[in-house]
Amino acid sequence: MTTGAISEWRATLLVRETACLSVEDRQRVDAEVAGDPRVLETLGDRQIIARARGAAYRLDPKAAVNRAAKAASERFVSCRPAPDTMTYLTGLLPVAQGVGVYAALSREADRLRAAGDARGRGQIMADTLVERITGQTDAGQMKVEVQLVMSDRTLLRGESEPALVPGYGPVPAQWARDLLRGSGRDGDNGRTRRGDEDSGGGRSRNTGAGQSGRGQSKRDKSAERWIRRLYADPSSGQLVAMDTRARLFPESMARFIAARDQTCRMPWCGAPIRQIDHVHPHKDGGVTSIVNGQGLCEACNQAKEAPDWRVRPVHQPGPHVVETITPTGHTYQSSAPPLPGSPQDRMGNGPAVDPGPPRFAGGTLEVCVVDYLRAA
Repeated sequence: MTTGAISEWRATLLVRETACLSVEDRQRVDAEVAGDPRVLETLGDRQIIARARGAAYRLDPKAAVNRAAKAASERFVSCRPAPDTMTYLTGLLPVAQGVGVYAALSREADRLRAAGDARGRGQIMADTLVERITGQTDAGQMKVEVQLVMSDRTLLRGESEPALVPGYGPVPAQWARDLLRGSGRDGDNGRTRRGDEDSGGGRSRNTGAGQSGRGQSKRDKSAERWIRRLYADPSSGQLVAMDTRARLFPESMARFIAARDQTCRMPWCGAPIRQIDHVHPHKDGGVTSIVNGQGLCEACNQAKEAPDWRVRPVHQPGPHVVETITPTGHTYQSSAPPLPGSPQDRMGNGPAVDPGPPRFAGGTLEVCVVDYLRAA
C-alpha cells in the first residue's frame, strides 16, 4: 500500500477478511494473496475478497464455521428511503437462501422475457419479489396499509404541499394523489395496472369504506383505497386530541400518535417508532391519552425507565412538546414535527415557523450521550 500497488480500501478488505485469524495466520494469508505485487495489481475487489476469504477458511476452518453460525443468527430485513419516492429493501440472509432467492427471481425474469414481456429484467425481478412476498398477482395492487398523510388542500384542491409516508418521509403531492386513486401505470414498464380498464379513463375505481362490496368484482376489490380522516387544529397544526381509560394504547390511538410523531421523540434519535409510551408513567397516575403519549424506539423507551429520569408533557399551544430531565439534571424538549399543511410546514401562506433543532435548557449533545450511557 505504501508503494501505491494497492489502495487503502483494498488493504482494508484484506484486513477485514482475516480479522478472526491469529497474527501468524494473517501473515500467511498476506504472503499468499499479496506476495506478488504484479499479480495483486491485476485483481479486482471481489477477487481479493475471494482469495483472502478462501485462505482464511483453509487456515482456520473452525473459526469460519463459528462465524458462519453466528452470522446466520443476525439475519434481518431493512427498508431505507431512496431518492424519487423509491426505497432500498435489503435482506441479509444465509448464503444458500440468498442465492436461492436470487436464482428463483432470475429464472422467472428469463421465462417472462422469453414469453415476450416488455419489462426489463430488473423490473420483472422486482415485481416478482413483491408479488411473491405479498401473495398478490400484481405488484401494483398490494393490499397492505401505507399510512399516507396529506392535507385536505393537497387532496381536494390540488395544492403542492408535500404529503408524508411514515417511515419514509415527504413525497410529492401529485404522487400522493395518484397513489390514493390508483391511477397511472407501473413506472416505465408500460404495463397497465389492474382496474385501469374498468374506469375507461386510465384510473382505477376508488371504492370507499362506506360502499357495499356486493357488486364489486375481485378486480375492483384489489384497487380499494381507504381513507382515515384525522383533523388538525388550523392555527397550530396539532392533531385533535383523543383519550381512553385503557391501560394500553388502543390500536387507533397508537396509529394516531405514530402519525403525529413520525419517528422516535427522543432528541437526536430519529429511529423508527417501535413502542407507544406513556410520557407520565401509568403506574404514577398517567392517563392513556394523545397528550400523554409519545412514540419511541425500544432503546429510548427502556432508557427513560432508568432511575432519576423524569419525563412530562408540556401543555402549551402549538405542536406537542415533551420535556425530559436526565439524571444529570439537564432538561431537553422535543416537539412533534410539523405535519403536511400545518402552519409550520406551509411556506408563503402566513408566517413560516422553523421548529429548529431540539431545545435545551442547559446541556449539549455530548451531555445527552453521557446521559444515555449512564442509563445503559
